[in-house]
Amino acid sequence: MGLADAVIERVRVERLNEIVAGPWEAGDSRFAVVVEAGGVTGAFAPVDELPAALIATRLGQSALRHPVNDHRGLLHRLLAELGPHAAGLGRWAVGALDCAVWDLHGRLADLPVAALLSDRPARQVPVYASWLSLNLTTESAAEFVKATAGKGFAFTKWALRDAEAREIALLAERAAQWAGQSVAVDALGTWGHLRTTEVAPLLDLETVRWVEDPLARTDRTAYIRLRSRSEGLRVAFGERLSHLEDARALLEDCRPEAFTFDAVWCGGITEARGWLGAAHDARVPVHLHGRAFLPAVHLAAAFPDAVGAVEYQVVWEPRRQRALRGRLRPDGGHVVLPDRPGLGVEVRR
Repeated sequence: MGLADAVIERVRVERLNEIVAGPWEAGDSRFAVVVEAGGVTGAFAPVDELPAALIATRLGQSALRHPVNDHRGLLHRLLAELGPHAAGLGRWAVGALDCAVWDLHGRLADLPVAALLSDRPARQVPVYASWLSLNLTTESAAEFVKATAGKGFAFTKWALRDAEAREIALLAERAAQWAGQSVAVDALGTWGHLRTTEVAPLLDLETVRWVEDPLARTDRTAYIRLRSRSEGLRVAFGERLSHLEDARALLEDCRPEAFTFDAVWCGGITEARGWLGAAHDARVPVHLHGRAFLPAVHLAAAFPDAVGAVEYQVVWEPRRQRALRGRLRPDGGHVVLPDRPGLGVEVRR
């Protein structure tokens, strides 16, 4: 069977082997999405239980008999199957299945996914480090920030949430001093309008690259209002968005410092190409969210002019990669694109 004739013959969800991956902890993703065509298997993992269940009970059936290399057609079919529920969890499930099919496509074509997306993908991708569970008020925080920044990442990102405005600004300044360069700050949607407007004039633009997700809702009205009240504040957003139309309007009207969408949560690699195009049109830099690290690396390698540094979550990503053979670990602020077919790793099922 040639690639042109290959159709998706089977879709299944498998529980990852705890003996292979190690003991589970709260929040770990425990499932793999597996697709087959012509005796060849593609997979994407790890995937959370809810999107995995949606694929197993509904979306997998919709993908059967669809041509492997018709990614845009498959995306439309899956979104049509979900109808008005094609947001949030629905997009997440579509994205996971989409990535598994891209892995299958690459294996059938004997090419990395990045090489399917571009004739000349980059061999290395810049990464930045995030450590969102580190409490910057602890005595050991300085040591951890210095050690992380010392590994050569493009920059680092730290969470700042449950604190008053002046303490937030002070902790951001300290983190930048410890890192020896400006840092990104992630508010994780917890600040709201009032706190953000209080913090904004206290932040040194030479210290803070951007404040990510200061608001609980990522919509056009909320961020236009914030921009009018906090002129000069650099913000980033993207991971909470589900629709390209919403993303395009936000990018055009709110002009963030960075667009940080997730390559799986947005609907997968196929959909992500449209989001990259929207950011390019709006002249907004893209720094892909780290939850979907492997697909993000392939997108960044395929479109190096569109994607800046990809987020590497220094605590969580090594745990997610326990279920994989052929792990991607940064070295000197870069990660090397896998040269094996598909996404370049094997799921240890």
